[in-house]
Amino acid sequence: MSIGFTGTQIGMTDIQKRRMKKALDKLSQNQDVFHHGDCIGADSEAHSMAVDSGFSIILHPPSISAKRAFCKADEKRIPMDYLQRNLEIVKESDILLAAPKERDEQLRSGTWSTIRKARKLGKKIAIFLPDGEVVYEKPRDKE
Repeated sequence: MSIGFTGTQIGMTDIQKRRMKKALDKLSQNQDVFHHGDCIGADSEAHSMAVDSGFSIILHPPSISAKRAFCKADEKRIPMDYLQRNLEIVKESDILLAAPKERDEQLRSGTWSTIRKARKLGKKIAIFLPDGEVVYEKPRDKE
């Protein structure tokens, strides 16, 4: 299984971290991979959890390295601008795990933009809200 991740650059709340770790432990199997954008904050936090859970890591770094975490990984994709990189994470994933900083969807948020891309491409999504609630979305039927 291929897991994609998107999250806030300010990092996850404590309850988001606990719920994310529990989900990653449950999702991990022998051949699983974890894709993330290699940014400071939630990407770097989720990276550590995914490594601890036994995932192989694939980085999708941004072309601007100012906010990169420079995590160690099994593979690294070529750097791209944020929006294109986020789309590639979604395209290469079976399910997207998201940790936004806001409870409600925002228009000017990279995390929420990535969630919208996953919806459009019919991906399974788990949104780990800052208050600890986890919202699961199944792919919608194509119209």
